[in-house]
Amino acid sequence: MAYTLDFGKHRGKTLEWLFFHDPSYVWWMIDKKVAKRFDKPMRKRFGYLVWRAMNLAVPGKCRHCESPISLMSLTKDTSGRLVQVDFVCDKCPHCDKCPHIGGSGSLLTTPAFFFPESFKSYDERGGKFLVDSIKYAYYGKDMRMTQEKMEEFFDEPSNFVNSSRLVWTPLSNDALFMKWTDF
Repeated sequence: MAYTLDFGKHRGKTLEWLFFHDPSYVWWMIDKKVAKRFDKPMRKRFGYLVWRAMNLAVPGKCRHCESPISLMSLTKDTSGRLVQVDFVCDKCPHCDKCPHIGGSGSLLTTPAFFFPESFKSYDERGGKFLVDSIKYAYYGKDMRMTQEKMEEFFDEPSNFVNSSRLVWTPLSNDALFMKWTDF
């Protein structure tokens, strides 16, 4: 079931739409604790989407050494805006095949629909660039993401790290995030 926002600049848009079109807004919502306004089922779906958005299992091989992708390299310009996204393996930071890694404006992180606070706090253009990079990594082309496709993406366990070994349990009725535990 798709849940839609009833406030703000994205009124009428679904939760899934936010991740694929304006992920910076999602992180703003978290920072401002906006999810407390959601009813319980919507809060549950939002938390589920946030957890998944922070734990992507990007398909394919590192373009530098052919190992499985496990990291995302983000590079910012001098104003703090995201300007480059690359998906690499955990071996590349230790080799000389990745010239962009280790520069003062780049950061290695887990593949996710977000970039750290050290980047510009609200970077809508950077968010779009990040999402386009993620879509290309998963689909190999510019994919038009319908509501059905966005829901399929988030509900497909193979798109996320360790998702088959995790169980969802809400922390409390008011909790935004869920606690995920091994079986």
